[in-house]
Amino acid sequence: MTIRTLRNPVGGHVPVAGGLAADGLCHAEKIGAEAVQVFVANPRGWATPSGKPAQDAEFRDACTARGIPAFVHAPYLINLGSHTEATAAKSVLSLRHSLDRGRAIGALGVVVHTGSATGGRERRTALAQTRELLLPLLECLNRDDDPWLLLEPTAGQGSSLCSLVEDLGPFFEVLEHHPRLGVCLDTCHAFAAGHDLAAPGGVKQMLDQGAVD
Repeated sequence: MTIRTLRNPVGGHVPVAGGLAADGLCHAEKIGAEAVQVFVANPRGWATPSGKPAQDAEFRDACTARGIPAFVHAPYLINLGSHTEATAAKSVLSLRHSLDRGRAIGALGVVVHTGSATGGRERRTALAQTRELLLPLLECLNRDDDPWLLLEPTAGQGSSLCSLVEDLGPFFEVLEHHPRLGVCLDTCHAFAAGHDLAAPGGVKQMLDQGAVD
């Protein structure tokens, strides 16, 4: 995909209920988006619907022609650190679906929340399980046109595995700094988690704390 040479492209999450190309591209054009994010499944469900090849191709080709990078946001229910076996298993299937669909539509990345340690388990136990479940998915991202997996730290609620940006270091370590692993930084989440982005130099301080080698 040829991406516009803008330092900071601005875009938004676009609706796709009527189809990726039919609704998503129309909305992107209406708001003048330089980048787009879409859901490829119900964000609050476990269903893994197949795409429509014609819509996928039209969306992918139009994004390429316009130089608009596209991203997929995986469903919110995904928690690879869950103590519930059924939730963990469904999380793997759901994330694999988002990655597969991301490849089909030419997405540059798939965003997934970093999850939490549920059931009173220790954070290190949940992280170890996340490693066990996520590394095989990452190893499947071995083609040049595969999307990146972008970890999105959460707002710090519950027993989050990653909310402050310094939590990203241990997360990257357990995932062996995989070459297709990246970060999606939600500034609202970061502020809620405790980073004072409104303070002078607050953003730089946050990014310095979260530097990942």
